Amino acid sequence: MTTILQYLTDHGPARSSLIAEALVAGGASPQAARQRVSRAGKPIRRFPVPLLPKRESFLYLEKDRNSDRFWENFMRDLRATNSVYAAAMDGMIARHGIIPADQFKVVSGATVYPVSGQLSAEMVASRLIAASFIKEVKDPEGVLHYELPPSLASGNPAGLRARDLTERILLDAVREWCRKIGLASYNAVRIRGDADLKAIGPYAFDLAGPSYLLPMLGGPSKPGWFVADVFAEGRLTVHEIQFFVRKARILHSTLKNVGIMPIIIAEEFTGEAIKAGHAAGVMLATPKDLFGHRVGAALTSLCEVLKNAAAYAGSSPERLTMLLENLMEIEGRNGNLRGVLFELVAGHLARRDAVSIDMNVKARDPKTGKTADIDIQKITAANSSVTAIECKGKEPGGSLSLDEVKVWLGKIATIRASYQAHYTLCEAKQSFEIWTSGTIDPDALELLQEEQVKRRKAPIAWRDGAAVYELALEGKEKGIADALKQHFFHHPLAEVATALPAMGGFTFFTSAVATPGTSLSVTNESATDKSGMPKHAEITPALPPPPKPSNTIDEELSAAE
Repeated sequence: MTTILQYLTDHGPARSSLIAEALVAGGASPQAARQRVSRAGKPIRRFPVPLLPKRESFLYLEKDRNSDRFWENFMRDLRATNSVYAAAMDGMIARHGIIPADQFKVVSGATVYPVSGQLSAEMVASRLIAASFIKEVKDPEGVLHYELPPSLASGNPAGLRARDLTERILLDAVREWCRKIGLASYNAVRIRGDADLKAIGPYAFDLAGPSYLLPMLGGPSKPGWFVADVFAEGRLTVHEIQFFVRKARILHSTLKNVGIMPIIIAEEFTGEAIKAGHAAGVMLATPKDLFGHRVGAALTSLCEVLKNAAAYAGSSPERLTMLLENLMEIEGRNGNLRGVLFELVAGHLARRDAVSIDMNVKARDPKTGKTADIDIQKITAANSSVTAIECKGKEPGGSLSLDEVKVWLGKIATIRASYQAHYTLCEAKQSFEIWTSGTIDPDALELLQEEQVKRRKAPIAWRDGAAVYELALEGKEKGIADALKQHFFHHPLAEVATALPAMGGFTFFTSAVATPGTSLSVTNESATDKSGMPKHAEITPALPPPPKPSNTIDEELSAAE
């Protein structure tokens, strides 16, 4: 006859009902099997934190505690019971096992606030922490993260940053896609990172926006909702989409009078995941599905690029210009993508007179504990000098503001303290630069000039868009120079301004002062500067602009509720 000890030795840790079934199969009656399980003592142990439904026990041998078999079997049993704890951990596995704590409410499949019959995300997290399934860790800036055991998923902070940034770029692109095709209200789509992104019903999503499409409406003032979660890399399994299926199903039953359109976006899905998602009524899409093969492939590769940005920036310019060409089509309003791509361009140009460059370096003052990000760290021969470069990618016509300069100047003290404590850079000559693809506001330029005179031990310098462009020309980087002109300097309104005066029926003025009674006032300068970079025409409406639509989703959310 099978014993509990024998079963646990052969099959590993298991929930009590599985062990009882094995005892029954070995000849014991169901009642006798349950009694033997309930009376089991050392060396058999019971997991102290109740995670299984109906407070079912999870039994194991002491030698198996914290082993790979322990965690794997526990996950197996949690999944088999459709536990929210399993959905939450599988959501974390989909993000490679480490996430900022504030993202747990999205990937857990649990409610953001207490709901009758449902465990909240806060409660799920606290139970999993108590059970040692989740470990709390803090990054150098003190931001709390949740991390799974290595046997369930392996993540690292460098990969986390790359994934999060890629996902934010992808979310920005999905938002623009929603707006362009009218899938959601134009000014009310919110994404991760927006201060006013709110839960829809009891659940949090990476993206949410009210939809006024006919199948979604619950009435004239009751919009439906378009919601999405995104994953930058990896193939999602059927287990890893369960948190999203759970949210979509319960939300559909909760908001009965309005439509819900849920979509989960990832690099790939297994066949089993696609089948389960379609059966549950949720959309599964890849970046290639949404934006085409070329752009989708570039988005997919972006995460790997960001994991080793310095090596990519130092590679052939053709690879870099191809990435620029493929990705600029999907840039959204937040400018995350433009900033990332400008950093890669700047890194490529900065490496010309450097022994090595590093990108996205975290500097820390050992005395105060303060941290600062270094976009590009350039080191010369024998570590004789180090330059920390701040990058500010701007839209065509954009400019570096006074506030941005002040923030950058404020970071220098932390970076200097970090270098002074560094074992190889402590004696290196330090310098600091800020590069932008746009112009520099007059008050910002005035402050830079004043600070340049003051700072002798750690000199500062700057490059505006024209200077970056000239650097590319000097290095005979024609592909990079052309990409800068096309994606960072070229302003479509400049061409419009030169074309409009030739159109009949409209009057335009070219003075610097707006003239009343006209449709537009235009300040038009020469077409290009000495570097061949087009200058921007300033087009100012002479009539008051139309009323702006609401930029919040409060009214739509109230109406739906």
